[in-house]
Amino acid sequence: MSKPQILHIMQCANLGGMEQSTIEMMSALRALGCNNRLVSLNPVGGLQGPLEQRGLPFTGLKYSGPAGMLSIPAMAKEFRRTPETDAIVMSGHNMSAFAALTGIQCKRKILFIHFHHEGVKRAWEWKLIYASAMRIFPRIAFASDFIRTEAEEIFPPLRHVSVTRPNCFQLPMLPSVEDRTAAREALGIKPNAFVVGNAGWLIERKRWDVFLRTAAHIAKCYPDAVFLGCGDGPLRNKLIQESSALGLGSRMRWLGWQQDLKPFYLSLDVLLFNSDWDALGRTPLEAGAYQVPVVASVLNGGLKKIISSEDVGFLIDRHDEEWLAEKTMLLLRSPELRHGMGLACRKVLAERHNPERNARELLRLLGFLDQAQG
Repeated sequence: MSKPQILHIMQCANLGGMEQSTIEMMSALRALGCNNRLVSLNPVGGLQGPLEQRGLPFTGLKYSGPAGMLSIPAMAKEFRRTPETDAIVMSGHNMSAFAALTGIQCKRKILFIHFHHEGVKRAWEWKLIYASAMRIFPRIAFASDFIRTEAEEIFPPLRHVSVTRPNCFQLPMLPSVEDRTAAREALGIKPNAFVVGNAGWLIERKRWDVFLRTAAHIAKCYPDAVFLGCGDGPLRNKLIQESSALGLGSRMRWLGWQQDLKPFYLSLDVLLFNSDWDALGRTPLEAGAYQVPVVASVLNGGLKKIISSEDVGFLIDRHDEEWLAEKTMLLLRSPELRHGMGLACRKVLAERHNPERNARELLRLLGFLDQAQG
């Protein structure tokens, strides 16, 4: 395989799950001999540091006008800046970018969708998006079966071009006891305290209210337990007031937005994750990568593909706070169970989300590798 020149297009500049997965994919493709270039439809913002650290070339554009319509000429110019582009990989839907891609002769194109559909846009909007996308992209890949099925039900013609391709996820080294102790010291937490936490946007669908009420149940049985909330968002003040009203007081610590989440994960005994909608929540995956067991309630989402049994984690499709508290406390009082469950989840991640394997799958989809080239 000669060195393919791959143009990556991404619409967001927040360092979220889609962005981190894209960076991991670009790094894995480069390790396989590809040349990558990223065009961000917005100024790169928080992506700049990780991109520079990995030596990945990028350009950030100014996003202007309704839905970016005034940026279409600049997008089209930037997309065509490298005439020898062999493939185009776009992460996230964007109608203005679709328009800017019109007429580009490169035949190897794929669109990756990382977000859920219900409640985000109306069905007719999704139909328009996918009808437009299918004119440009021979393949449309989804981060989980859950969101692929959602999309196919909204727009059945997708079934002819849709595939599921898991996000890339680079596993860190397993932390030592000393690493975990140092992380707790950095956060001012006693080494022998029980610590339960969650990370993510402080928004309605992330159901921090469920987390807080479950924490209140746990606090009655474990008076010395500490609860951590990592992230920021419009509900921050409301949630702080709610945690006080539930009697959690200083035991509920709001850490705000963290550039580096490693100390947070290393300090945890259990991750307690709650959500109404998630394509595939990255927070439980990151916890599992650090061998932290997960207790979760997700009404609609793809997490069950990872937590497929109670050997891997505890997951239900309803917000049952008593059940969540019971399972969390079961883990708190059983170090052996925590250890085994954390390792089992990490093994699933290693098998399903391996960046090198997923990069090879992408190259096969794009026609650079055949099945025999592993």
